[in-house]
Amino acid sequence: MQNINTIKEAVLACIDGSKYSEAVCEYGLYIAKELKLPLVLLNTIEHTHISSKSDLSGSIGFGERDTLLNDLSDEDAVESKKLIDNGKDILKSLKEKVINSGFEDVVISQRHGTLYENLKELEEKMRVVLFGISGIDHNSDIMEIGSQVENIIRDVNVPIILVNKEYSPIKNVMIAFNGESGSTRALEEVSSSPMLGRDIKRFVINICNDTKKSQELIENAKEIIQDKTLNCEFISKSGDPLEEILNSQKSNNIDIMAIGSYSHGKLKTALFGSFTTKLIQNVKIPLIILK
Repeated sequence: MQNINTIKEAVLACIDGSKYSEAVCEYGLYIAKELKLPLVLLNTIEHTHISSKSDLSGSIGFGERDTLLNDLSDEDAVESKKLIDNGKDILKSLKEKVINSGFEDVVISQRHGTLYENLKELEEKMRVVLFGISGIDHNSDIMEIGSQVENIIRDVNVPIILVNKEYSPIKNVMIAFNGESGSTRALEEVSSSPMLGRDIKRFVINICNDTKKSQELIENAKEIIQDKTLNCEFISKSGDPLEEILNSQKSNNIDIMAIGSYSHGKLKTALFGSFTTKLIQNVKIPLIILK
């Protein structure tokens, strides 16, 4: 494997073997091509094996306790090797797929520790990071948000693309804009960055029951978009924000949505219960999350 430490800036696609891994790779490939950056396929090995043996260490004799601890260590080693080998196979397979598509600037990396720990360590090298909404342990839970997603969104300061469906070409992007710093960053990123191609249509939506204020925010959005040659459509709606966004997403065939996340907060409940979480749980297209 090539060494990720030699790369200065890259698109990082997190691969864990879950049902979203291939889609994460494909969306990552698209972004890497647009940004003309290397694509890094990252597999993390988190040692959280739970033994099938009962822990009776408090009620058995000295010799038996030593035997049990040795058995537990051996079992954990076997499980870790299985995770490592499986991760390497997945990385090799996806790298071959990327190269066969005609893109050769791809690096595979396997690291130990949690995804959160590794992303924080690699933060300065990432231009964009992509991962699935839920990992391999939640393959059957369509609506369940992976346990590390909240911490990553809150603490990793790069654009995040959260993948929740199979890959499909990006033709239309929607930006939810409310004038706050996060949504302004999302609008700036999607309108000025080459991350999404110029031929993609950009829909900017504001939902506010105060019609005058909504129109003012739409005008602000127009000013933020410096490239006036982009194909943009501006939408002002009143009503329930989540409902209106979902309706507009469907009626305009939106392929990916950009949103600003919540502001920084130390409480772990800062994300859950917020509008960001409602979007993550209900929008059935990938999300670009910025703060």
